[in-house]
Parts: sequence; structure tokens; C-alpha cells
Amino acid sequence: MVKSAGDGNQTREDPARAITSLELRLMNSRVREWLLRYWDFPLFDSMLKRHHLQLRNAAVLEAGCGSGYSTLMIWEHFQPRMLDAFDVVSEQIERARSRNIPARFFVADVTDTRLGSSLYEAAFVCGVLHHTEQWQVGLAEVSRVLKSGGLLLLEEPTRPFTRFERRIIGPSAANEAWHGLRSLKAEMLKVGLSVVEERPLYFGLFGSYMCVKMEGAAERQPCIAPALLLNDADELAHGQGVPA
Repeated sequence: MVKSAGDGNQTREDPARAITSLELRLMNSRVREWLLRYWDFPLFDSMLKRHHLQLRNAAVLEAGCGSGYSTLMIWEHFQPRMLDAFDVVSEQIERARSRNIPARFFVADVTDTRLGSSLYEAAFVCGVLHHTEQWQVGLAEVSRVLKSGGLLLLEEPTRPFTRFERRIIGPSAANEAWHGLRSLKAEMLKVGLSVVEERPLYFGLFGSYMCVKMEGAAERQPCIAPALLLNDADELAHGQGVPA
């Protein structure tokens, strides 16, 4: 699927885009892992279940997987049939591979993954875009690799949070380029993503979204990919009631 560096033996890391050492420590911290396990992913799980959707039959991509803990959460919660994950920092990919998750890890930039188009039924982006100066390009790239009817599960911060983050970490081009959730939602529409559900995260400091890639610019009508639909047999097998 990857047009170059797809097996991870070659790297495409651009050092200018890599996060700072302080950001890296925060991303790899036990606190961040706790939040992912007990807050972020239960929220994603809840949104999928509310709409009777599942990822077991899906090819899933995680953009900006970091040390692989979020990839582990994807596997534990959803067990997709195929799981790919990438990060721009090669050391993070090495950490991710050491977790022995049944996933394919590789180094790539969210603004230019060098993946083919329309490959995945679902993608996760957990707080990655606001670390990217060209975040609009990154969002468009994730949309490009999604199939029509595919899901994007995404979380990003409000502008007040990134202003606070700037005081802790220091100024950066990415921080200045991030304009908050209103701009994010406007950009979603531009790249063919329709918000199915939006929920506040971390007491409203972040927003958590489930979006669907629309069929085409002309129709702009959301239509969920068949592989994501939870049928009655699936629900009964997992001890859930069949939806009315």
C-alpha cells in the first residue's frame, strides 16, 4: 500500500516537523496513557456503539501513533481485520513495534503519507493535527486515504488549550497555525468529511469527533461503508440488544 518506505525499512522523517523533546515526554507519559485508556477510547467506543457501528471488518489507519499506546487501545477496543499506524518520529515507531501489537508500523508524515487513495474504512487521529503546521493538508491527506463511507475518529484541542500549551512548551509554527475547533470543522467540510457526532473531551478543552467521508463533492451525502455496519448477529454475539 505504501508507495515508498511502506515496510518501515526506509524512513521519511523530516526533522523540522518532529515534536520537541518536552512534547515527546508528555506524549509518552503515564498520564497520557491513562487518559487514552479511561477517557479518549471509551468515548470513541461509545460513539461507534451509539450508531451501531463496528471496526472488526475494517482496515484501520492511525495517523501519528506515537509510542503505539493509542494503537494498542485501537486493537484492544476494536480488533480490526487490518491495522496500520505511522508516526513522523522514527524512535516512536521503534517503541511502537516493541509492543508486539498485530499492526504494521511505518514512518511517515501526516501531510504526505505516500499511501494509495481510498484504502481504509476507518482512521484515528488522536491530537496530531495541532502539532502540524500544515494541519489542513494533513486532514485532507487522511480524508484521501479513507474509502467513501469510511470513518474518521479524531480529537483535537480548543484554541484556549493550545494557548496554555504554548506557555508550557514554548512557541512553535504549528501552535500559531492552529485556530481551534471551529476552523477544524470548516476544513472537514472542505475535504469531504461530515460530522456524525461531536462530544467534548477533557471538560471541553478538546473536541472528539466521529466523521464520515462523503460519497462525492456533488452529492455531499454521508453513507456509511458496509464493512462498518453492525448487523443483528454481531450484536447478539457480543451480548447487546438488537437495535429497534
